[in-house]
Amino acid sequence: MAAIVLILVIIFAASGGFGGALILLGIIALITGLYALLSKRRSWVGIPHRKSALIVAGSGIVVFIVGGIVAGATASTTGSQNKSALVATSASATASPTPTATATDPAKTACLTANDTKTYNGDAFVCTIGTDQRLVWLPEAESKTVIAKAAADKVAADKAAADKVAADKAAADKVAADKAAADKVASDQLAAQQAAAAQQAAAQQAAKNAPAAVVPAAPVAPAAPAAAYYANCTEAKAAGAAPMYRGTPGYRSPLDRDGDGIACDK
Repeated sequence: MAAIVLILVIIFAASGGFGGALILLGIIALITGLYALLSKRRSWVGIPHRKSALIVAGSGIVVFIVGGIVAGATASTTGSQNKSALVATSASATASPTPTATATDPAKTACLTANDTKTYNGDAFVCTIGTDQRLVWLPEAESKTVIAKAAADKVAADKAAADKVAADKAAADKVAADKAAADKVASDQLAAQQAAAAQQAAAQQAAKNAPAAVVPAAPVAPAAPAAAYYANCTEAKAAGAAPMYRGTPGYRSPLDRDGDGIACDK
């Protein structure tokens, strides 16, 4: 365990200096003293009793604080040296002449703001939205052509969209009109059926409420006169045929004694 602590101290001393080594020693002493104090056991350094554990823990705190002060002072000195070196380097860089960038042809290169302009070798370039919808530098004449084509394409697209909207509306209106006509035909048919049913029901009710019609008896055809012959009025009266008038069955002039056209009247 002591070997491990020694190796850690050397590493901290190499990386953080003497202050870093003191900080590490203070932490180890504090942990060792607290362990012995709380567990009441001998630590790896063999602390014999509680009082010794308190002393070790307190010493660890003091060593940790001293190490922090030493490390801070070392860091401040190192920072001042680094700052001086940085200032010197900056001064040296400022004294060096800055090379002038060589202008390049901007054609078809990316730009940031539409309609910005720049000049290269006497030619004007305009920042334009290209066919791929990216902003690029284009020669002024080509930029005008691209912008005009984009405007024409937009007009055509807007007209196509408007035509589609109009066609869709016309189709919808036709569907609505056809439906309205079909609904009217169905409504008229239903009304006619209801009217016919109502008329039929009324006729049936009227026929039900009307008194029964008296059917006149068919006239009885008179029986054809049968041939009759009575020997005398006594026989005619016995048959119920007297009196008998001229032209009726059974009339004979011998039975009409007074010749008044009535036989067997007396």
